[in-house]
Amino acid sequence: MKPRIIDSHTHIFPEKVVAKAMAALEAAYGAQPLMRPTVDNLLKQMDETGVEAAVICPVATRPDQVRSINRWMANLASERLIPLGALHPADPQWDEQIEFLIDHGIPGVKLQPHFQEFELLALATLQKLEKLAGRLVVVLHAGQEIEPIEHVEPTPHRLLELHRKLPELQFVAAHLGSYQMWDEVEEHLVGEDIYMDLAFVFNKANDEQIARIIHNHGPEHILFASDFPWQSPSEVLAGLERLDLSEEQRAMILGANAARLLGL
Repeated sequence: MKPRIIDSHTHIFPEKVVAKAMAALEAAYGAQPLMRPTVDNLLKQMDETGVEAAVICPVATRPDQVRSINRWMANLASERLIPLGALHPADPQWDEQIEFLIDHGIPGVKLQPHFQEFELLALATLQKLEKLAGRLVVVLHAGQEIEPIEHVEPTPHRLLELHRKLPELQFVAAHLGSYQMWDEVEEHLVGEDIYMDLAFVFNKANDEQIARIIHNHGPEHILFASDFPWQSPSEVLAGLERLDLSEEQRAMILGANAARLLGL
């Protein structure tokens, strides 16, 4: 039987805002998406690559976006599309939105310190994140941006500090622990009880280092992820094929780990 494939890190937008959203992201990232990040295009990519389900990771860049994003996410939920929620640390309705997400069966949230302009280890942030512990999984952008920035907030060292300060908070350090900071990932994060995903990693890091991080960190803490529309599931599948993984390890990474973490 073929292993279940769950893409644990994707992005899509409603048709009415997709053009504006893409223009803003291209300006910020300096990168071109593979295709318009819509529901239909994501499902098409999934069908072409055998992906059973995709986790949608929305980001609210302003507090006033949170409620409309979360309503859309709740309406989007299906067997194939697994929405996360949006929260913003500056939103005074943080607690109410947590309850909304839980009431609607949404298993986690996506946070992005650079775009949301918050300090990961600030007391106010820690107090808010503590309210998610044991209730919602956090997918957290980690490391550099596609277009490099001067100050990186979610560094491997800070992510380790977050884990030590809030050990009950389950979070995924995206981009194999920290994008373009993989030496520091090996120094600070490998071996810790922290999940990492493979979003936008293959052909950015070298295969030898990817394999070393996976084996030393433990395949049971690695999630298959494409970061669609910035990378395709097929590119990640091809990357995994190049690594020396057992069938059991591949099955964990492809879908079993995400299913366990998110209760799918």
